[in-house]
Amino acid sequence: MIDTDFLNDLRRFEMEKLAHFIPKGSRVLEFGSGTGEQAKYLSELGYDVIALDLASSGYAAERVYPVQDYDGRHIPLEDHSVDVIFSSNVMEHVENLPEILAEFRRVLRPGGVAVHAVPTPWWRLWTFASGPPASLQAINRLIRSPRARKGPGGRPLSATDHFKAIVAPWIPIGHGTSREGISELWTFSSVAWRRTFERNGWRVEHLEPLGIFYTGWTVLGTRVSFPRREKLSTVFGSAAQLFVLRPAEDRA
Repeated sequence: MIDTDFLNDLRRFEMEKLAHFIPKGSRVLEFGSGTGEQAKYLSELGYDVIALDLASSGYAAERVYPVQDYDGRHIPLEDHSVDVIFSSNVMEHVENLPEILAEFRRVLRPGGVAVHAVPTPWWRLWTFASGPPASLQAINRLIRSPRARKGPGGRPLSATDHFKAIVAPWIPIGHGTSREGISELWTFSSVAWRRTFERNGWRVEHLEPLGIFYTGWTVLGTRVSFPRREKLSTVFGSAAQLFVLRPAEDRA
């Protein structure tokens, strides 16, 4: 079960590690903004941020920043109108990725960059491994205080919510666009991501692990500090990796 507060803290911590890749004074398009927590963070640093997401986003009720809805195909911006395109753990969910990557090239100004944080095979592997403990944690939570936890938007958790929290961790379903999650051990690799970007008109200027360990299940949550998670990533692998891209035709 997703703990939105923990997720927001996690994404903000990641932003502190990657924000220096976004040039000061840039006009930034954050694609797939979710709650808008990261857009808010960038705005507080002085960036001009346009936040974009689907109206059907599961985080729509918890937005903390003005997030503009879009149709999933056409980015509602003029050609060459932003300096930076940023996304965090979003690209793996995009069904029409070639179309969206072409849209990114359209709205990006000459000399601009795209900065994408994407999951790694290590995240996929440890998410599988942490599923059973997450299920047991959900059972314990249901027994102890079935009404104590709330879902998205502060709504009370339903019987269906509890059922999913108990059963879903045992099923190797895909996190991104795949129906199953096994293939993501490859598609989330740096080699596969690089091929995807390069085949769609982008060149990789920089690649590095973000150096923090977490899984798709909030088993320990805030009981493991972010500095401790940084140390764990040196043993168990980084959950996310950072790609800095430029359009292939831009050699500036």
